[in-house]
Amino acid sequence: MIVSPLHEKELIKKAQEGNSKAFEKLIKNYDRRILDMLLNILKNEADAADAYQNTFIKVYKSLGSFKGNSSFYTWLYRIALNTAYTHYSKRQKVEGVFVDDFKDDIIGDENASEDIFGKIDKREVVRREIEMLSIQQKSVVYMKSYEGKKFREIAEILSLNEGTVKKYFHRAVQKIKKSLDNKISNN
Repeated sequence: MIVSPLHEKELIKKAQEGNSKAFEKLIKNYDRRILDMLLNILKNEADAADAYQNTFIKVYKSLGSFKGNSSFYTWLYRIALNTAYTHYSKRQKVEGVFVDDFKDDIIGDENASEDIFGKIDKREVVRREIEMLSIQQKSVVYMKSYEGKKFREIAEILSLNEGTVKKYFHRAVQKIKKSLDNKISNN
């Protein structure tokens, strides 16, 4: 069920007044997207489930402080992302990464790169290289490549300026390309 912006504002107001049914409806509008984001960043169902639960506890506790300066989803996403950062820093290692949409940004047309990679499994190589990125770079790559967000949206979610977000993305792509070039030349 997708909630219209007008209905969402009503739900936010009611939830801020303590109406738990309004809070549930509000959260149901975004819960799947938040869980998907957490799974893609943390790559561990248990960690994602913990982060998911902690996110909505934080949202519930701080809903009164939501002023509407950004969209509710942006505010919620930022809380979820910060929660993921906390879980990630505790764990210090991500077991996998999101690669399907990002690999084309790095290696280009699949047919054109087939000769270069030969027997190397491109997806696995890209997956391993993304694992080496900082959590901030992974987050930007995920939001840009997997969710299709614009740099402006990512900047708003992360409370960064757009240039910084572009720099994170560009550096991530350059690191991966450099590593891929090294792997290709070694084969």
